[in-house]
Amino acid sequence: MPSDRPDPQEFLEMAQRMLRGLFDQPRGGDDARDDPWARATQERRREPSPEERRENLTFALATRAVEALEDLALNVAAIRQRLERTAPAEETRDDADRE
Repeated sequence: MPSDRPDPQEFLEMAQRMLRGLFDQPRGGDDARDDPWARATQERRREPSPEERRENLTFALATRAVEALEDLALNVAAIRQRLERTAPAEETRDDADRE
């Protein structure tokens, strides 16, 4: 039974051709200078200054501290919910024991 669907092999070949065309390196030197991606990936990055490193570290530590406080707040809320759920059950048991 014939189908209207394309042949998977043809589809893969076409996709490979398209990807090769997309990712092929430009052959001329002028094209590389005009391409912002090529410039960004070829530029050498300078080392951050001690002040920049200190700022980055401070920011990273502050971020971790905030995340730890958020985790703590979530844990306290979960404990509070458990206590609220179990407290009424214990009160009713205590009332039943007294009678």
